[in-house]
Amino acid sequence: MRREILWAAAVGISFGLIIAFGAWRINSSLNKSKPGNPEATPASQNPGAEFKISLNTPEDNDVVTTSPVAVSGITKPLSWIVFSGEKGDYILQSDENGIFSQDVDLTAGINQIKITALDSTNSQTLQKVLVVYSSAFQLRSNVPTPASAATGEAAISQNVAQKVAAARNTAKAYLGVVTDITSTTIQIKTPESQIQQISVGTDGITVVNTKGTNNKQVKLTDVAIGDFIVAMGYVNGNQVLAAQRILITDPLQNSQLSVSLNKVTAITIKSLTVTDIKNGKSATLTPDKNTAIASFANGKTSNIKITAIATDDLIIYVTDTSGTPPLLRSIFDIGKPQG
Repeated sequence: MRREILWAAAVGISFGLIIAFGAWRINSSLNKSKPGNPEATPASQNPGAEFKISLNTPEDNDVVTTSPVAVSGITKPLSWIVFSGEKGDYILQSDENGIFSQDVDLTAGINQIKITALDSTNSQTLQKVLVVYSSAFQLRSNVPTPASAATGEAAISQNVAQKVAAARNTAKAYLGVVTDITSTTIQIKTPESQIQQISVGTDGITVVNTKGTNNKQVKLTDVAIGDFIVAMGYVNGNQVLAAQRILITDPLQNSQLSVSLNKVTAITIKSLTVTDIKNGKSATLTPDKNTAIASFANGKTSNIKITAIATDDLIIYVTDTSGTPPLLRSIFDIGKPQG
């Protein structure tokens, strides 16, 4: 019994250290970017710095109960950031320290959000995050984290314990194909081919079938091997998710979106001729009734018609290449080149 207790404690401490280190990395990145920090080194002052995005919120597989969700992080200063969600696309520019935050509307269930950062040469970097939106999910109350006068090793231990408690109090989703079922557990294989365990041995689990056009509550026994499910709940120290709500749904389809910065060379009432800033290739863009067209200036986005775009303007456009022909989702007019 003593050996089991020691083993459980070691697992908990390791888990806590991983979480604490992850949080420290994000906080460190954000703190170093603040004005007045002598350690701050903006990417624009370091030509060799890697162009990347570090997300702060949300985390992968978070369960959220309200929409929109704030997507925040840090990247190269004054980059254009395009956020592509299930309901559409958004644009903003990171500040002089590279910090950004954008509210993204969600649909019920799985939401894949793609964040693309572009600089003035059309060099790009991207991050993806998956969140599950369920207004019916019951969140736990927040874990209190009282202030303490502890110092040294005691303070470190307390901080790790608080990080572990906060992580275990964050609702998460496990999603994948059911590979095994017992009276108390469901085993799934994730889209990344990992095996995860879901505990279903308690009463009160809500199961909803959302496949196709269905949206009806069913029994737990209706979950079958081969089903693609989304299980929502809380993860324990053994990485087992205690399910509170399960969706039987359609398999996850990876979004195939491309984002590009181009210069407008010609305009008609129905189309734009553009040239890629990076490779010089020309293309013709023909929006349809579902294409969102907007201008972005002074931090604000305004809907416009295609005729409001001028020759030599820079545009950023988003294309969904998953079908044939590709779908032009959005066009953002960001004005004339600077400098």
